[in-house]
Amino acid sequence: MTSYRVAATVAAAIVAALLGWAGVARAGGPLAIQDDGTPYLWSTATPIAYRTDQGPLSAAVNETQARARVISAFSVWQDVPTSSIRYERAGFINPTGAFTGGDVDTILEFDAVVASCEAGLQSPIIYDADGSIFAALGFDQESIIGFAGPCAVNATEIVRGMAMMNGRFQDGQGVDLPAAAFDAALIHELGHFSGLDHSQINLACLFGPCGSDLDGLPTMFPLLLDVAQGSLATDDIAWISRLYPETAAAPTFTGTHGTITGIVYFRDGESHVQFANVVARRVNEGGNEDRRIVASVISGYKFRMFHGNPITNPAPSMGSEHPGDIGLFEIPVPAGDYIIEIESIWQQFTGGSSVGPGFIIPLTSSAPPAGPVHVAAGATVSVDLVLNHSPPRFDSFETP
Repeated sequence: MTSYRVAATVAAAIVAALLGWAGVARAGGPLAIQDDGTPYLWSTATPIAYRTDQGPLSAAVNETQARARVISAFSVWQDVPTSSIRYERAGFINPTGAFTGGDVDTILEFDAVVASCEAGLQSPIIYDADGSIFAALGFDQESIIGFAGPCAVNATEIVRGMAMMNGRFQDGQGVDLPAAAFDAALIHELGHFSGLDHSQINLACLFGPCGSDLDGLPTMFPLLLDVAQGSLATDDIAWISRLYPETAAAPTFTGTHGTITGIVYFRDGESHVQFANVVARRVNEGGNEDRRIVASVISGYKFRMFHGNPITNPAPSMGSEHPGDIGLFEIPVPAGDYIIEIESIWQQFTGGSSVGPGFIIPLTSSAPPAGPVHVAAGATVSVDLVLNHSPPRFDSFETP
């Protein structure tokens, strides 16, 4: 389960769950990776159909208002001009099992609806008006705002997804959030619904005033720090466009974006580094551009985290087993000149708030910033990075 938490001043948490998928290969970018290294994605041959709850979001937000806010949140992703992803409301959640229609307002009805999602029958957007379903699931109903993610896949594609939002944060009482903050959380969750994971960019925003860093802070950052995250940043736009590229009409993805790729190495220049955060910052115009136009990915984001073994026989995780994917990074960026940096994942981005596969390897050294490198639209530029003061081959997390 991947968590998305808001700043302490808001005192709440947002959970983004990839339901039913254990050991998922994740990174700043796609949420889950297939065995051949390609992401699990929705088909864009037709709009992604979803269904909404027929009950209210909360005591203060009726069904009509909630439906409009869901449609608006989906439109934030759909309106990215360089992406082909599209969504379509197909109606209210269909009756299934113990759910006979109307408002999904008990744990038995929730279980029935989720089972229908996992069976590939519908993609529900559920409202828990009073937080009672969250409580029945074992969540703190006063700290968890929602969860979302794909819930069924076939061999190559996401087939169905779901989201549930906690109406206690919109009932005008106690733990209430401003509507814009709640909607920013909803947009984040629908990013997970679409197949995106968390991204770590402009981490300094977490510890003090953001300033110009706020413009580059992704909607998919693990923490909700500001209502401005309700507007997509460069990283969000680049990744939703790379995963679902617009190819038919200008502006196309390849007409506006290129890719920076390479391997992160330990000091020996041979051993590949997994789970470093690789950040590309544009420097064409100077000023604060490097804080605003920035994108990232985790090194080795395609590679399978767990492989299973004949003794304990754990289920292998998703992801590639190709050695060339170890330490590999690929970052989609708008055309321009970029400096590439390496940093550790912040130590508290673990468990539900993880960026990457779910645990952190603290870097004992860093690579000097690489570049500037010029990235033309439609081009791929290769830049390898070498940690400058690391152990020559192995670190404390590896065995020779």
